[in-house]
Amino acid sequence: MVRPACLVAVLGLLTAAGLPATVALAQPSLPACSLGEADWRQDRTFLESRHPAIRHQPVAPLACRTVEVVTEPVGTDRLRVLRARVFETRGDGEGIQQGVNLIVLSRLAGDAEKVLGRFLVPYDVSRDAPAFFPTVQAVGDAIVVHLGDSVATAYRIAGDRVVPFDSHAWAASAFPAAGPGWVPGRVRKVNFASMEGFVSLYRAGSDDPATPGSAYDGGGRVVRAALAFDGDRLVARGAAVVDHGVLQDVEETVEIVEAQEAADLARRRLPAGTEPCMLSAWSVDPDPSGLNVRAGPSPRSRVLGRVPPAWTTPGRDGEPGETYRAEFEIVGYRDGWFLIRGIKAPGVDYGERYPRSRPQPYRGQGWVAARLVGAALANGGLPAGNLYQAPNRHSASREVRRADGERISTGDIVQALHACSGRWGLIGIEGARGWWNGLCSNQVTNCS
Repeated sequence: MVRPACLVAVLGLLTAAGLPATVALAQPSLPACSLGEADWRQDRTFLESRHPAIRHQPVAPLACRTVEVVTEPVGTDRLRVLRARVFETRGDGEGIQQGVNLIVLSRLAGDAEKVLGRFLVPYDVSRDAPAFFPTVQAVGDAIVVHLGDSVATAYRIAGDRVVPFDSHAWAASAFPAAGPGWVPGRVRKVNFASMEGFVSLYRAGSDDPATPGSAYDGGGRVVRAALAFDGDRLVARGAAVVDHGVLQDVEETVEIVEAQEAADLARRRLPAGTEPCMLSAWSVDPDPSGLNVRAGPSPRSRVLGRVPPAWTTPGRDGEPGETYRAEFEIVGYRDGWFLIRGIKAPGVDYGERYPRSRPQPYRGQGWVAARLVGAALANGGLPAGNLYQAPNRHSASREVRRADGERISTGDIVQALHACSGRWGLIGIEGARGWWNGLCSNQVTNCS
């Protein structure tokens, strides 16, 4: 049986310097969870968070652990925003953490607490994301609870009525201010104190192999919109393009400057017009003589040497041998060609003795055709399954799934590697094309 009470918390409020109280709490026991009268196990957000392979299975009792509490004065009362992680309990221990967090909104008047609403929001356990930065802001005759810039769902409270709303919905109507040649990225910031919203822009065609984007463009452009409520909907009342610098905090500014300085240094060491890259990959050329390494990015350029073809090791103890591909570093890209170095014979990194009688790797630097290069997806610290429109984590993304229904992830083999910039690769996989952060040439692990 699911009980209506779901949270037992001992709150130590931090009020120094007048800052909102944010407390990480440890609870030795986890009470059962509910959404008031509703059974969480039937909640749509909860069901969609479960892996497709187990959605049909019964859900064990749910339990919560409070991880954050923010309390803000609202008139003569206080508003409390409580966030808890959710676990499916089976036997002893805390249980299996679920792909949702619980948000509880309460009004505090003296010692009395009135729960205004309980809500579930998606949560990526593997990445500890999204990052929550709850704020409480008076807007007109209502109170807005904003969970963080990367969380679309926010809450508008008028009296005791709580209405969830999409804090990113205004972006579509603000985008036309960008003009032609630009594609909207992610909503970067929503400021309910100034009622302004910001959405990133990236050059159209950044995911086209003929006109690939660059990870070193300084972050693209930004549309700034004036926001207002139309009933319970957040809408844009005007928008204009502004410099990306308006969104950069000190940490991001340092990150961008350091990346651009590294790129400028790399460009001075690379042939003119070459985009700096930092990836590892392998040859997929079926030619038994190996992949041609040329002096320039052209099929007419002189052949300097070769990347050896794939090699199958001798079988052992009646077992068939393993097949390995030659690996190398990609240090640059230009017009459908990769500049590579550090070519390794097949299998040598995995303890195999590559025969001297076979084609040997070229020991210098040279160009290879992009269509003959492959790799596997590595863990770039971004959400699994998403390809990006530009080589930037703030650009628009789309989810891509394999034929078995799973999201593409680390270790999956790319079907095409079109271009690169920094640690990003413009790839083709499962019939989709886009940018992925981090590629790997390791042939015995899943590149995690």
